Amino acid sequence: MKLNSSLVAADAFEKHLINRNRKKSWGKKAAVYALMLTSMVDMFSMLVVFLLQTFSTSPEIMLSKGVILPNSLTASQVKEAPVLAISKDGNLYLDQLLVGVATKVVTNPTKLINQLNQIKNSWAKNHVGIPFPGEVNLQADKEVSSVLVSQVMAILTSGQFQAIQLAVMGIR
Repeated sequence: MKLNSSLVAADAFEKHLINRNRKKSWGKKAAVYALMLTSMVDMFSMLVVFLLQTFSTSPEIMLSKGVILPNSLTASQVKEAPVLAISKDGNLYLDQLLVGVATKVVTNPTKLINQLNQIKNSWAKNHVGIPFPGEVNLQADKEVSSVLVSQVMAILTSGQFQAIQLAVMGIR
């Protein structure tokens, strides 16, 4: 018995054999494509997990308006804490909210101390039984005088914020 390649001249049994061979080869191709799709989905899943872990391990703080940080060779990891910023134009910001002009705040620090006390009280409510760490990130523009920065730091230490981290740009 000889199989014809065309279905026109074949009897019923030959047609059945030809169709069966065609269906088998189609099934093999479909299985190969499904395996390739599965491995691609696995690869993208691992990529998403890697990216989420990478970006969640290092906290980042936003730079306040008008602040250009000084450069430093010894930069360290940023800790998550309230951000106090002194801009180039002399404004003082606490967590992106304007407190006032820095020179006036230094002479009359009651508004800043009240806002720092609110941060300290909300921390105490959320962390019952744990002592207050007193951490704050200080961002000062590189053109702000060091005298003004030290005066603001003195206000921070009087308000029980002794762990002051000066924000700098690390040079690579």
